[in-house]
Amino acid sequence: MNSKIFFLAKVGPWMLFPSLGLASLSSNVYANILGMFPGGAGCKSAAMETAGDCLEGQTLFYNPAVMSRIQPGFSGELGVARLEYGYEHPAFDPVRFSLMTPMFSEGWKGLLLSDQLAWGFAVMPSSSADLDIKGLPRRVDGNPEALNVKAAKKQFHFALGASYLWPQINLATGLSLIYTYDHRSLRGAAVTNPATILVDMKGTGNFVRPVTGLSWLRDSNTFGLAYMFPLTKAFSGKTKLATESTPFKTEQVDYDPGVLLTNVKTNLGAVELSGNVNRVFGAKGRGIHRDGLNRRTREADLHDVNHVGARASYNAGAYGTFALGAAYLDSYWSDGFYYKDNDGIPHHEIGHLFGQFNAIPVRNQAFMWQKTFNEWETNTAMFRSAGTTSVGSGGDNPGYYQIEFVSLTCSVRRAI
Repeated sequence: MNSKIFFLAKVGPWMLFPSLGLASLSSNVYANILGMFPGGAGCKSAAMETAGDCLEGQTLFYNPAVMSRIQPGFSGELGVARLEYGYEHPAFDPVRFSLMTPMFSEGWKGLLLSDQLAWGFAVMPSSSADLDIKGLPRRVDGNPEALNVKAAKKQFHFALGASYLWPQINLATGLSLIYTYDHRSLRGAAVTNPATILVDMKGTGNFVRPVTGLSWLRDSNTFGLAYMFPLTKAFSGKTKLATESTPFKTEQVDYDPGVLLTNVKTNLGAVELSGNVNRVFGAKGRGIHRDGLNRRTREADLHDVNHVGARASYNAGAYGTFALGAAYLDSYWSDGFYYKDNDGIPHHEIGHLFGQFNAIPVRNQAFMWQKTFNEWETNTAMFRSAGTTSVGSGGDNPGYYQIEFVSLTCSVRRAI
């Protein structure tokens, strides 16, 4: 007899910070390199998660050197987003999950000593969500069993950075530091005995990740290069199992891969073309992941991938500027194959722990309309990210996965 699976999400209040960019969505539901979707309409128009030519405050997270090409002062974004998720397990009823959420951004850029030295502060995103999963099929003692699971996550990203411009050669360099606070918890109980908690895990981490980059303007062409350093995230916490009398220290370790971002942009009068090719170095994280239960994980099936994207815009004069973008972001996970345990037995999960589905490659599309009013530039953008993947039978989570994220936002920033 099939078990019915329900996804219920409770999303916490969305907070407005004095930041260069804030785009909020629970990364419990979707995880990518930074655990976020692009914030700022300009970044969305490139259809990339990490667009190196983004002329908005969010560039502090991608290529801080571009800060030198942004006007000082205020920038902000407001809109709405929808996330839909589906999962079809061969032995259980399908999952259908939908979430609507507002999206905010606001910011400020300042100058130090001269026009050549710029600084910025950013916050993005702030996640606060609980995810209740009724009847999730999981492998317990070698057999699939329906579990009631509750996963919760609070995550905050802060960035502080600066850039310097050498006007004689039109070269800018920049450095930023991203501070992340991340709290996770997970509780699971068998549907047949919901009063007995099989596992209760909690973990908290504080992490710092540097990003460095350069931006070079030559004639009508712009070249960008940046590197996001890899981050090993060790969470401190404890885990309580029904089979254990006392909690034990959790060795939960996650990994954000290093990323080399490259982009080229050329201006052909009314037409502007840009391309992004980012190299994601996931393979180095193979021996790092720990889930708190298999505390001596042998390896995770991670590999290096390329993320590619292109953007074209047309200046229609009094009607404004229109832009189209498309990108393909492959997953650095291999078909959901997660780890080998202490006995060398492979297990399948879609990402790290319950509720994180970062093994799904996605295709992105974006449309933006840009219009300038006096000294203010407005950007209205629609962004879509969607993908599917199948995990073969025999793993912990076999079946067919699909995800779609759609947002409609409007942003303003100083144009002159």
